[in-house]
Amino acid sequence: MTDTIRIQKRFNGPHDSGNGGYSAGLAAHLLPHADAIEATLRAPIPLDVTLRAHATATGLDIMTDDAATRILIMSLRPTWLETPNVKSPGLEAAIVAAATFPNFEDHVLPHCFVCGPARAEGDGLRIFADWLKEPSGLDNPNAFPIVAAPWQPTPDLADDSGRIAPEFLWAALDCPGAFAIDKEPILLGRMTAKIIDRPTTDAAIIAVAWSKGQDRRKHFAGSALFTESGALLAFSEQTWIQIDAHAPPKEL
Repeated sequence: MTDTIRIQKRFNGPHDSGNGGYSAGLAAHLLPHADAIEATLRAPIPLDVTLRAHATATGLDIMTDDAATRILIMSLRPTWLETPNVKSPGLEAAIVAAATFPNFEDHVLPHCFVCGPARAEGDGLRIFADWLKEPSGLDNPNAFPIVAAPWQPTPDLADDSGRIAPEFLWAALDCPGAFAIDKEPILLGRMTAKIIDRPTTDAAIIAVAWSKGQDRRKHFAGSALFTESGALLAFSEQTWIQIDAHAPPKEL
């Protein structure tokens, strides 16, 4: 197994850096036997640059590959993650929720690979999570507010097994958490994810997320992916950092 990764330009979050969930999910391939993986983002993720994994006492550090100017990009470690007590609202409710998602002009990162409305179908994931509405028959099955969205994976997201590659499930878990927190501007600081099952790209997936409170500039969220029948596919816990729009975030 290679100890390097490269985030292609297509998989951006902010315009000039990698989507945090996708990038962490790609790096998670380097810890193939972990039940769940915690990824802490340390610096903006460069695009089309070779990143190399270095073993640590607890897992891996992912760094730029130039020894003279080496930058720590993210740290990963195996961990355990408790299954959340959350249920799918169903595909119809997710479709209704997504209908009020911000349009191109109102979206902070319209070209984000995961949630950017400027990305064409078949290019970005186009996961448009917004607050669940509650018309008759579409009530929230959970005891807390959630955002939800449908996601129809495209065939190019499958790996050689015919199932959705893990990095795209990580990506799909990422951005809904930001919309559940509903603060701007924020950046993903840490994400812990567990994949239970990887489906094929044939059927729609329901993405949901919810806020788990805050500690000053740190905001916490959970997210999950479900099949149309309500089976849990994957879930995550996230820490987001609310930042000054004109200053870089401090390290976690």
